[in-house]
This record gives sequence, structure tokens and C-alpha cells, in this order.
Amino acid sequence: MSSTENNNADQKQENCFTNDDGLKIFCKDWGEAASISNPRCLVFIAHGLGEHCLWYDQLAEELTKRQVYVFSHDHIGHGQSEGDRVHINNFKQYTRDVFYHVELKKKKFSNIPVFMIGHSMGGAMAILCALERPEFFKGIILIAPAIIVSPAAVSPLKVFIGRWLSYVFPQLPIAKLDPKAVCRDPNVVKKYEDDPLVYHGGIKVKLGTQLLDSMDYICANLEKLEVPFLALHGDKDTLAEVDGSKQLGEKAKSKDKTLKIYEGYYHQLHNEPDDDGVGGTGIRAEIVKWIVERMPA
Repeated sequence: MSSTENNNADQKQENCFTNDDGLKIFCKDWGEAASISNPRCLVFIAHGLGEHCLWYDQLAEELTKRQVYVFSHDHIGHGQSEGDRVHINNFKQYTRDVFYHVELKKKKFSNIPVFMIGHSMGGAMAILCALERPEFFKGIILIAPAIIVSPAAVSPLKVFIGRWLSYVFPQLPIAKLDPKAVCRDPNVVKKYEDDPLVYHGGIKVKLGTQLLDSMDYICANLEKLEVPFLALHGDKDTLAEVDGSKQLGEKAKSKDKTLKIYEGYYHQLHNEPDDDGVGGTGIRAEIVKWIVERMPA
């Protein structure tokens, strides 16, 4: 892999690296934009299926105010990264790129802790990374992580047919995500629907089966997870099953683990309206507080 600078007209400190598949991966570097030269910790953000890293501007900017160096990238085939749209041959291509990107920053800032924030499919990536290299992260923050699927939505017959189709027509679009299930805030839903960088087509069958396989692996290895974590989930989330987070809270061996379930909340908790004093900016404040409490003094 290689890293190259891409000087954009708006000078937002965006760049890219070329991964092992020869694809340019678009990166966002809030730490560089905030001129953080002596960070207290590093935080990598892994976005969810179909979206892109620029959806985390607010959360990242709140972290940079606490001398946290935040960075992210668009996964293969997402947002401004190269690759067939929202298609993957092997889920490990995602986690491989995460490790590479984080290693780039660790070379620049040595001997400081690294945290990872993962939303939805990005939450599955965070758990997989923590299982693969337990000492790599100081902690992971999981926002509505994709851990289990709803039996009503994905029956054994659908899985069987999907696996067959993934070999014959790997990029066949199947079920679509409902934009209205993303957030209770209609303004966020409209932004999501109008965003040209968001993938609005059906989930492709190969990615779907790869995600299912990864979730099966996570469920079979929850008891091996020892990394500190904060898991946040809305009980009205129809895109990622809240029971997955509950199982994580029960089975993980992590000595430092926190699970919070928010009544009535949807999928993008970090963008939920702050109408009752605990959502919206409150959710982001919860994440910032958890990280800051675990940073070096």
C-alpha cells in the first residue's frame, strides 16, 4: 500500500492511500485540520454500510476540541473511494484497510493509545479488529453495531439462496435500507436521501453474505472479546438488532464494558434529536467523555 496527498480546493485536509487491491481510498483527517501536533490519543472512525466518513464531522470535531486526533476513510466502494459500489469479495479487505490506515498514524504519533469508533457495519469491523489484535486498541466505541440479524428479515432459506447468488451474481442488488429508519430527525433523513455520496441502491448479495459470515463469527467469539468497550443502541433500531448489543454486554470478557440502550432511538444515535436531554449532542458527549476518561493525563 502507499499513501499520497490530495490537495483539495477547499483545503479540508483530505488525502488518500492506495490499498493492496490497487484502489485509492479517500481519507478524512480532522486531526490534521485542527493542527493537533501533540495528541493525547488517536481515534479512527469506521462508517456504516452505504454511507461515508464525512457523516461524522460533528462527532470528530467535538473530539478534536479535547486534543484527540481523529481520522477516517471511506471503505472500498463507498463515498469517494474507488471500487465497485458497495461491493466486496472478502470482509477482511475492510479490516485490512483499517489496520493499514491506523498504522500510518501510529508511525507519526508513537506511544499514544488508539481508540476505534464503529457505527453499524463499522461496529462489526471494530469488533473483528479487536478480536484479531486485542492489544491494538485501547478501547472501541460501538454505535448500533451489526452483530446479529433479525430472524424475521433473514430466514435460513433466504441465506441459502443468497449464498448461491453470491457466486453467480455477486453484485445483484437485494434488499434496500429504509432511509426513514436511519434517524428520528426528518432533517437527517432528508440529508441522507439527498446525499449523492450515500449509496441508495440495494445491498449487493456478495457484501450481504460476507457481512452475515462476519456477524456469525462475531457471535461465536463474543466471549473472547477482552478490549474495553462502550456500546450504544436504540431500542427502536430496525437496521441493526439491539439484541446483538445486549448479547455483547452479557458475554464479552472485557473488564471495562458499558452498554447503554436508549428508549425510542433509531439507528444513527449520534445524529438523533436532542429533544429529551440525552440524545443528539448528548450521545456525542457520552462518547467523548468515555474516551477522555481513558486517555493519558
